[in-house]
Amino acid sequence: MVQRKGATMKKNIAIKKIITVVSTVGLLLGGSGGAVFAQTNLVVNGSFEAGPAGVQTFTDWWWLGPADNNSDYGVAQSSTAPDVAEEGNYYAYFRGHPTDNSQDCLGQTVNLTVGAQYTISYYLGTDGSTLNTGAAMWVVIGTSFGIDLSQDIMLTAYFPNSSNAMPYQKFSTNYTATTASPILSFHGINATNGIPATSAILLDNVSLALAYPPLSLRLSPTNTLVFTWPLPNTVYRLEANATLSPTNWVTLTNAPETVGSSNQIVLPTSASQQFYRLTLP
Repeated sequence: MVQRKGATMKKNIAIKKIITVVSTVGLLLGGSGGAVFAQTNLVVNGSFEAGPAGVQTFTDWWWLGPADNNSDYGVAQSSTAPDVAEEGNYYAYFRGHPTDNSQDCLGQTVNLTVGAQYTISYYLGTDGSTLNTGAAMWVVIGTSFGIDLSQDIMLTAYFPNSSNAMPYQKFSTNYTATTASPILSFHGINATNGIPATSAILLDNVSLALAYPPLSLRLSPTNTLVFTWPLPNTVYRLEANATLSPTNWVTLTNAPETVGSSNQIVLPTSASQQFYRLTLP
């Protein structure tokens, strides 16, 4: 049977790992196939709830980059809809300036494990008309605090262009880390061609969390155990233990083989019960 149980990773990072349990009685897949378990949000103050409200006031967000002195963005406290947070009491707004098309730029360095997979999510909306204003929000992760697609990855290009306020929409991307300390950044504008910007693009609930890919198990025609998981060429490893104790897990020396778009390890069946899980080095 297959169970999923919380575990503790190295460096005392609390996570939930996919646990596959094999017994001589039989094999049973439990839980929802393809489920992804994530750890604590690695973005500090991603919901802006630390406050306070103010222009260019972003607690724990250290990358600030208005194009010039006319940039207009900051943190606001919920008042009357649509000037409200997606959840909680605070949210970020991006307005720009009509005379110079300035971008409002906000970013935060995140500490990741190269080769590991993460889920990045955030909510975007508007608090009024953006029709024909050239309103846009670009969300990027990479080594630069900018939009340099030679070294950064574009996560979202958001163009609301609506005569009415647009409710918050969740955007989510799976990201495999290629560097240990990338910058997650947001670049917004809501004013071009001299058109006054009376409304803003809203941002709330930014999250970046470690994800573990789903671990699958099948019994081959030759009675070997075939473990597979997606994301080939990543750093996830298969571990085994005779019990579900948090200690005594052993990383298997079997190197995973890339089969299509998945990793695969084939093991002989065991006469005793064994527990298996994916982990990071």
